[in-house]
Amino acid sequence: MRNKIKHIIKEKRGAEKYLSLYWFFILMLIALGVFIMTYNYYGAPYDIRKVESEILANKIADCISNQGRINPDFFIEKNLNSAISDTFLEKCKINLDVEEGYPEDSLPPYFFEVEFYRIEDVSKSALTIFEGNLNLKADCLINEENNKNFRVLSKCTERRFYAVDDSSNQYLIKILSSVKKNEKNIKI
Repeated sequence: MRNKIKHIIKEKRGAEKYLSLYWFFILMLIALGVFIMTYNYYGAPYDIRKVESEILANKIADCISNQGRINPDFFIEKNLNSAISDTFLEKCKINLDVEEGYPEDSLPPYFFEVEFYRIEDVSKSALTIFEGNLNLKADCLINEENNKNFRVLSKCTERRFYAVDDSSNQYLIKILSSVKKNEKNIKI
């Protein structure tokens, strides 16, 4: 009987060796899985171009209209002020200076266009203001489904809203904003 007990104890010690190898293998497998998942999640840059485009469009809309009334700076003697396009960025406190990583002589990775339409005639724009890289406007017109390389195009946001001036004239305001910044946001 004692021999059987000693034999069982010896077998357990041997089983413990195999069990510790098994646990070591399982822990290594889990560690490898965690490493691969972390690398995949944090290895690619975040693509925030769409969010930046939305923020730019909202900032412009907030500058133009407050509670449905157009900012009086956009008018001279009850007419739309076409000279505002020269000082639009300063009036709206928008800074389109590009951060580090872009050559100063290259085209900016931003574009926005604001169009004012009188409700009486929405076929032609009463005032158009635009700033940035005009080439990015074409990216907004390309259909996402028909282009396999859509990932590398700029991300666009379009906003439309109605507002009135101090004389209660109604306007349709269209804002188109676009952000490219591919170098920092996607892997090409």
